[in-house]
Amino acid sequence: MLNPLSYRNICPADTGFQQSQLVNRLFEDIYHHRDAIAESRYVFHEGNDLVGQWHNCASKESFVIAETGFGSGLNFLTTRRLWQSTDNKPPQLHFISTEQWLLTPEQLNQAYTDIPELHADLAAIRSVFSKRRAGFHTFHTDADISLTLLLGDATACFRQLKATVDAWFLDGFSPAKNPDMWSTELMAAMARLSRPGTTFATFTAASKVRKNLQSAGFAVSKTPGFQGKRERLIGHFSENPTPIQEQKSWAAVPRVKPTPRHIAIIGGGVAGLCLAHRAGQSGLRVTVIDRHPQPLGGASGNPYAMMMPYLTARSSPEALFYWRAFDYAKNFYPDSVFHAIGVQTDGRMGDRDVRKTLDHELIHNNDAGICYPGSGYIDTAALASHLLPAVDDWITAAVGDIKCTDQGRWHVQNTDLKTICDSDVLVVAAGIQSIQLLPDLQPFVTARGGQTELYQLSEWPAPLHSIQHNKHYVIPIKHQKQILIGGDYHHLPSADWFNTLSQRPKTPQLNYQAWQQQSNRFLFDHAQLLQTRMGIRAGTTDHLPLCGPVVNSAQFKLDYADLHHGRHWQSYPPAAVHKNLYLLSGLGSRGYTSAPLLADYLMAMILNQPLPLEHDLFKIVHPGRFYYRQLKKPPQPASGD
Repeated sequence: MLNPLSYRNICPADTGFQQSQLVNRLFEDIYHHRDAIAESRYVFHEGNDLVGQWHNCASKESFVIAETGFGSGLNFLTTRRLWQSTDNKPPQLHFISTEQWLLTPEQLNQAYTDIPELHADLAAIRSVFSKRRAGFHTFHTDADISLTLLLGDATACFRQLKATVDAWFLDGFSPAKNPDMWSTELMAAMARLSRPGTTFATFTAASKVRKNLQSAGFAVSKTPGFQGKRERLIGHFSENPTPIQEQKSWAAVPRVKPTPRHIAIIGGGVAGLCLAHRAGQSGLRVTVIDRHPQPLGGASGNPYAMMMPYLTARSSPEALFYWRAFDYAKNFYPDSVFHAIGVQTDGRMGDRDVRKTLDHELIHNNDAGICYPGSGYIDTAALASHLLPAVDDWITAAVGDIKCTDQGRWHVQNTDLKTICDSDVLVVAAGIQSIQLLPDLQPFVTARGGQTELYQLSEWPAPLHSIQHNKHYVIPIKHQKQILIGGDYHHLPSADWFNTLSQRPKTPQLNYQAWQQQSNRFLFDHAQLLQTRMGIRAGTTDHLPLCGPVVNSAQFKLDYADLHHGRHWQSYPPAAVHKNLYLLSGLGSRGYTSAPLLADYLMAMILNQPLPLEHDLFKIVHPGRFYYRQLKKPPQPASGD
């Protein structure tokens, strides 16, 4: 079993041919029959009455299909075609599928040799088959269709998923040859993700499958099978399901009710802009409020920014999160924004097992240290131009206070306490300034000042072709003959958190001087200083972002007061939160790596869509984690005189 939360890659499928049909050798079963398109339509589309369901729920925000066994992606492609040809339907389709033995791109071509009708459609999913990292992968294949592929054991993956499924495609290999895909454990995981009325369909009528579905709360019927097959199973989730205790009630992920039409975002840095972009794609009116008149005016505003993962010698939640985020960010940023020139460090990844399991395109050792060949830098001006069109209203103001009405609407006030914005939902994404509005979080937040310097070179040094990273870093911008040097990252006392930083005394070339201690300092002789920039980066005490609902800390402490007793059997209520108020902050020095995934995750939460992040990873960025950890510790006895 390959858990999706592992520091590993999945293995490609072992395939062969049987009478010109692609076969999985492990399970000794074919991927699909010769009349594959017709079978997919009959078994899954008609078995779930997809068109009828889409017509009946056209007023819903989205429709969610989940599948067991992605295989060659055939069911996704046929469903995508059906969706595109249907007029009366919800605005968005979310298709979720699991796979533990993913085909390679070459095997994908072999699978469709006899299905020329779908050859043109393969372009929509071809990049999917290059993935090998265990865990969740999200692809926006069309403006109104997203595909989330869960790589790993199906049951383990579904246990990590937060979604409400409307229809199930049960399409694993034969139950006799692949029993894990039809087990009671998997059916129980399906039940947790279903609502009353959720439908399912499958090609098999095996009695064990029927009994396992019924035991999980599904009503099951037998109907005629496809062509030569005698019967198939269809049905729906019971109207009276057994209540299932939600995982980690302290890590609540509440949606906005009713569905919002207008979102206000305090903060126009990389976090706020990525969130605005995602909200705009979802059809919301977007207002951004920032003290600067232009985007990326604060800590995100260096002309160039390094983008790379954070890896540790052994698996850790922090490293897993940043691996997920880096993978997502590479797909999010267009080529005009992200330049994957590689990052070279002088460190060594000494753990031999990690080097074997990590994707060779992500990291490898060389004579100079560690190279991250897929990493690179962000052109922040190009990014602002790319994301800014999603913003409908930009309000230049310093925010003094935020207030919620009895109806759950949020009023944003300036420093004169005049209301400057009124919205359905509010997200605080203002970096260190977020703590002025949400002071309860201050004990868990850190702030560091940083300085970068931009230099012009008269001649381009031939050896300088990738980012050099050794405490300080050098980003080469070859076409401009410029270099940006950074790495100054000094602690700031809380008294200085909300002040405008000035250049550190007598250090106009702080980073340049530090780099002169390195062996390749000759590369930058006669560099001319163009710009020095100071900024404050907000981080957290556990080095992970704050992303999710703003927790009502006073009520949380009342509801969870006895956590330290270790009463695991006790059912706690979902954490109390401030209605329609969310937070995206504390991104530290890796904001350009984490912001795209966090923005997608937060908007999915707000709109009640499937979350693109595993449960055990989204709880480590949840703002409530710090209150939970505080209460888990036994209270300290009062000291005597």
